Amino acid sequence: YSWKANQKFQWRQFIPAVSFYAGANLNLFDNPYTFETDPKVSPKAMLILQNQFTGGWVFVTNLFADRFTTDYPTLGAIFTVTKSLNEKWSGFVEYQAYDSEFYADNLLRGGVAYLLNDDFQLDISAGKNFKDTPDILYGGIGVSWRFTLNYKDVIIFDTIKADEGGKKDKKSKKEESTPEAPQE
Repeated sequence: YSWKANQKFQWRQFIPAVSFYAGANLNLFDNPYTFETDPKVSPKAMLILQNQFTGGWVFVTNLFADRFTTDYPTLGAIFTVTKSLNEKWSGFVEYQAYDSEFYADNLLRGGVAYLLNDDFQLDISAGKNFKDTPDILYGGIGVSWRFTLNYKDVIIFDTIKADEGGKKDKKSKKEESTPEAPQE
């Protein structure tokens, strides 16, 4: 495909990649930050949708339900927009909302990441909530390292012997396809 074909508007970019996450909260020991009525194990689930748009834009939606079988379930959503600025730099802006009978809030985050090499990335981010009970302002610096164990390139197609024009010589093609007769 040409660059122009890859950059034009396509309706299929509105069809997201879909994934699902399920997990559990474990409350096995005395924890002062949980309610006495909380069960020892409670479920959590998340639906994750990702759209890749032209120009290096990615939109991710996370819809989640946490502790939804308890007296204080939490429902929420996280909406993230990322943009690759070039081969080394990328940035993101994120909005998170969550709601429960115990606490509800909205947060706005942003940050950038720098790729040092294929396996090592540095990032910095900051966030702020909209409420003042409590007022939250925070920042973070991170390091990501990807490791690949026993990775080897896989060759899918073998190269075909060809002359400079990319076409096989008729004689060599005939020789390859016709078995030799036994010599007497």
